[in-house]
Amino acid sequence: MVFTPGELEKRDLQGKAVVVIDALRATSTMIEAFENGCAAFIPVLTVEEAKRKVAECAKPDFSLGGERGGRMVEGFQFGNSPRDYPADKVCGKTVVMTTTNGTRALVAARGAAKVLIGAFMNRTALAKRLIQEGRDVLMACAGEKDQFCLEDTLCAGAIIDSLEKAGAAVSLSDSGLAANRLFHSSEDSLCRKLLECEWGRYLESIGLGPDVEICARMDSSSIVPVFEEGRIFLDR
Repeated sequence: MVFTPGELEKRDLQGKAVVVIDALRATSTMIEAFENGCAAFIPVLTVEEAKRKVAECAKPDFSLGGERGGRMVEGFQFGNSPRDYPADKVCGKTVVMTTTNGTRALVAARGAAKVLIGAFMNRTALAKRLIQEGRDVLMACAGEKDQFCLEDTLCAGAIIDSLEKAGAAVSLSDSGLAANRLFHSSEDSLCRKLLECEWGRYLESIGLGPDVEICARMDSSSIVPVFEEGRIFLDR
């Protein structure tokens, strides 16, 4: 397990399945968007790159999505809130997305054999998929500006818990063990814990507290998006 994209960039990912986690909010938002009919996401690092890619594609079903400082980027059609992606707006769309932390983690994971999108929302479905893959697993937290963040670590612990409950033979690193124990200590008050963490407090302060509640909905989705050749999509 790694806590930041900087750590991920230093890892040998050959043959591994990497689970990218940005629980508040990018990976949760993507799962919600796919539930509502989104066709794909294309993660990029910068606002300028996102605008350039959409301009180059010049297709009506390509849109801009993302945030800076938690808020939707000016001129974008979508932000990074799960509430920004209702079916009547996102169905059939390919969203070129840039976020502060999540998209960097995704880009850093590209050398893995398989890259999967993880959140509290799909933790059990994700665990089943990981068992099917049969690969060594690396949990990759997006962190906050390349530093540890509580919410992604809790989410990694929740996924580990689901792997154990599904009967996987789990051998944990110290970081994975810490994440799992942290989750167990917070499981009964998860939403409150997420609202207490630094980024949760910030989101609530700018009126986005309801996003945290959505992201805390354990097993609300059975889909597992994959990241391959620059696109995030459902391969079912």
